[in-house]
Amino acid sequence: MKRIAYVLGLAGLAAAIALVARAGWHAVLDALAAAGLPLLWLVPLRVIPIALDAMGWRVLLAPRDVHHRARWPVLVATAMVREAVNRLLPVAGVGGELVGIRILVRRGLEPAPVTSSVIAEVVLTLLSLVLFAALGLALLGVSTGGAGSLDSIIISVLLALPLPLAGLWLISEGRLVAWLRRLAYLVTGSTGLAPPWLQSMPAFETELSALARRRGRLVLTMLFQLAAMTAGASEVWLALRLLGHPVGFETALIIESVVLFVRNLAFAVPAALGAQEAGIVLICAAVGLDQEVAIGLALAKRMREVLFGLPALLGWNLWESMQASPAVAGRSK
Repeated sequence: MKRIAYVLGLAGLAAAIALVARAGWHAVLDALAAAGLPLLWLVPLRVIPIALDAMGWRVLLAPRDVHHRARWPVLVATAMVREAVNRLLPVAGVGGELVGIRILVRRGLEPAPVTSSVIAEVVLTLLSLVLFAALGLALLGVSTGGAGSLDSIIISVLLALPLPLAGLWLISEGRLVAWLRRLAYLVTGSTGLAPPWLQSMPAFETELSALARRRGRLVLTMLFQLAAMTAGASEVWLALRLLGHPVGFETALIIESVVLFVRNLAFAVPAALGAQEAGIVLICAAVGLDQEVAIGLALAKRMREVLFGLPALLGWNLWESMQASPAVAGRSK
């Protein structure tokens, strides 16, 4: 799997470099230079959507966090690490989720409720992404009279819709665990080779079933996720304004909705390298922005990912080192 991830990552990087070269290095770099240091405002701005996402996660986890070890600030910090892992490390799009589970378990939470909350959150995120992309495409259709150049994305949105709906149905019917067991058997040829957390299923199955019955919490989590995605459009709005091509918030929302969907569609590619850039070029062309502007926006987003993610990764590594120290280990026993 690591080799596949490296190959996909290198292919994506090559595609991204090709897109920048095609747009013209000098034009893109001139636009970024003209924007200057104010582009750094994109870094703290990212906290807003992450904080909203963490609120949604807290809604799912709160009933099982009786000792308040996963308060909202803790989940905000954990969500920052999750995003940094997915954006900066050579892992598939679920690596950050696994790290998030590890962090909360090491803070003293039970593995079953943490894992079930993350799985439910991921399924709800997929549904929110589809709805957000559909909203963006609808706004594009209304504003331009059509979205013919995005036929492939429209088809992908329609094809993707059944996946999160099926996931929600499996959770609500208590069948997700059985489905995961069958999937593990198909992949490994033996249930004994499944991951340890999948082999100790009773507690996990109970937690998922209990979570599925809290439908009000599921809906509230989705609302927080959609609010976070909408807030994320402010990054596009500000970046384009600083690059000298201001657009309305509606246009920024259209761009962000399609880019988010394309990025998550390419979850197997580390950091969605190449896929994110291609999505930005495609949707920017649909709303009337030049290719060099689109590449400038893509590079501004990558810059923000690095500047935002590196401190999160460093903080996570420092925390892991502290947890491994004898003094901390002794207190945890």
